[in-house]
Amino acid sequence: MKNTRAAGFTLIEILAVILIVGILAGILITQLGGAREAAESSTTKRLLQELGIAIDGYQNEHGSYPRSSFTDEQGVSNDGENVGVEALVVALWSKGFEAGELGDLADRLVNTDNDQSAVNLTDFDTRDLLEIPDDWGNPVAYIERRDYEGKGQRYVTFDSDTGKEQRSTPKAWKNATTGRFYRVNSYQLLSAGPDGLFGTEDDIPNFPKD
Repeated sequence: MKNTRAAGFTLIEILAVILIVGILAGILITQLGGAREAAESSTTKRLLQELGIAIDGYQNEHGSYPRSSFTDEQGVSNDGENVGVEALVVALWSKGFEAGELGDLADRLVNTDNDQSAVNLTDFDTRDLLEIPDDWGNPVAYIERRDYEGKGQRYVTFDSDTGKEQRSTPKAWKNATTGRFYRVNSYQLLSAGPDGLFGTEDDIPNFPKD
């Protein structure tokens, strides 16, 4: 008997192939996105470690850790945004103190809230109050121990998927077992992680999570 089936693929077979390719592409995109996020998290953790070395170097030279707020003499309001990390940048790059452990990080500083000081507070040729960005381009939060109990300062960040501007307030973390602040005698560094919001599950600190 002669085979009457037309040569080539039927419409149903073509649709099935398209469906399978779509599923495989979705799986691949998800895996690549997860790998990219893991790489960005790893880079940010390394940044926090390097920042810690620079901050400890500052403490060794000056006898105290950089404040996460501005002094009256600096003339900057502590009710603004991104204050902690802006005060840290002023400390690490002013009065001849060069955070050499950070290499070319100075070339990547950002100003997400577009604010300035009345006078130049750093050794840079700008009055911009600059911030140290994580691998998603958002400012790292810096909280020195004297500000652990404070009300917290808002930070301006951007959603890594939509680019939408957002605001959140980082708070110093406490150990759930002891009830004490982590790094109780020094400082905490925090990244808002992939979602760009502080206080969510993907935050990255400069200490092991419990």
